Order: sequence, then C-alpha cells, then structure tokens
Amino acid sequence: MSAGGINSKDMRYVIRMAYFKNEKVADDDALLISEVWKAYGWDNSKTLLQNLRSMPNPETITRTRRKLISEGLIKPSMSATERRYKSFKNVRKVLGYEM
Repeated sequence: MSAGGINSKDMRYVIRMAYFKNEKVADDDALLISEVWKAYGWDNSKTLLQNLRSMPNPETITRTRRKLISEGLIKPSMSATERRYKSFKNVRKVLGYEM
C-alpha cells in the first residue's frame, strides 16, 4: 500500500487489522500510527523525510480510528473510556455546564 491516494476503505481495513492484532491501538496514538505506517511500507533503509512523505498523515489515522470507534467496529479499553469521560466532565465544569 502506498499513501499516495489513500483509500479510506484501505485505511479502515488496516486499522481494524491492527486492532485485531493488538487491541491497545484503540487507546494509543503512537502504537496505532506505527502499526499503520508499517502496513503502508515504512522502510528503515530510507531517510525519515522520505518515509514521512510516503505515509498517511497521523491525523487521518486517528480520525479514522475515532470514526471506527463511533461506529462500534473497534472498542477502546474501559480505562481509556473512563479517562475520556472524566476529561469531558472537567471541560463541562470549566465551561460552567455542571452535570
């Protein structure tokens, strides 16, 4: 796979396969990005710049993961879900929207 003209179905498939291999990718951005970049052909014999120019953007990867989570196709850990909920509640409190 190459990043040039990334097909969203390909990205979704790669992320789901990474999740089935290791469910921690649903919680860990760095792990997810590294797994996706490996699938897209990260080549240690190339320079960092050469690799980065041919890889999908990290934001695209994490946005696709969030979409898969919202669709129920992958599931974050309970601890990650609790952390996100606690953060959400703190933001509401700071904004004056007590629950």
